[in-house]
Amino acid sequence: MATLNSYITEVQRLLHDANANFYSTAQLTDYINSARERVVRDTGALREIQVTQVPSPVPASATIGGATPTNPVPWTANTTFNQNWFVFSNIFIYQVTTTGVTGSTAPPYPASNNNNYSNYPPSTEFFSGTCGLTYVGNCENIFYSALPLGSNTLDIVNINLYWGNTRVPMDYLSWSDFNSRLRFWQNYIGRPLAFSIYGQGNIYVGPVPDQVYQIEIDTVVLPDPLTQSNPTAVDPINDPYTSAVKFYAAYLAKFYEQSFGESEIYKQEYMKQATSIINSTFTRRIPSPFSSPF
Repeated sequence: MATLNSYITEVQRLLHDANANFYSTAQLTDYINSARERVVRDTGALREIQVTQVPSPVPASATIGGATPTNPVPWTANTTFNQNWFVFSNIFIYQVTTTGVTGSTAPPYPASNNNNYSNYPPSTEFFSGTCGLTYVGNCENIFYSALPLGSNTLDIVNINLYWGNTRVPMDYLSWSDFNSRLRFWQNYIGRPLAFSIYGQGNIYVGPVPDQVYQIEIDTVVLPDPLTQSNPTAVDPINDPYTSAVKFYAAYLAKFYEQSFGESEIYKQEYMKQATSIINSTFTRRIPSPFSSPF
């Protein structure tokens, strides 16, 4: 099991600097943490299943005025909603900006011929009964920052949707395919069937959820940095993935001192180690020893 102390010792040996004459422990700690992130990016070593819901909380931003994002709840008629609650209706998520009682009619779908709600998404507060609502997001979006592990989330592998007693795997579509198939009709809502990744840290699901669905997301996550305040803490990255960390950290150290030839040697050794790790961990698995799995 690797710790920050063991990593520092390994890197110092590679650099022939056992007495820390040329590289401080603080400097090596930075290189080691960068190397740990690089190992996870290259190998997907850290996987976590994160459980959340759709519609998902909106990310914290100036738009919501310092309120703490919470799970949106369905809009319901003739119901009191307090300020800074989050509700969803049709395809949009709203923040309650004026406490009040909702009216008997839900906020309408997008429609160019609706003079009362001609701008979509709505750009200013509007009232449902005496309850003031302000648009803050779309029901189809799940931001990495709103997931339980937040910005440590690096990549999305799979998504399962809970529906009754079933756990339904959602299809993945490229953005162009997803956009053309599932976003053509603005009011297309239902049980989400597929997802796509847009840009950095934004998941789209489609159709837009028509109610609250619990989902579990299979993710690759970045490790928290190791710190000098607790140098014996065990790294969540396990062997054999830890074996490549020292070589990438040594590459960064040599690159810093502009010893480019030596740095390239360490980088090549890191690539060999990363390839070896992938080949040694992705071994054969027999789905079933019988002709049929069930």
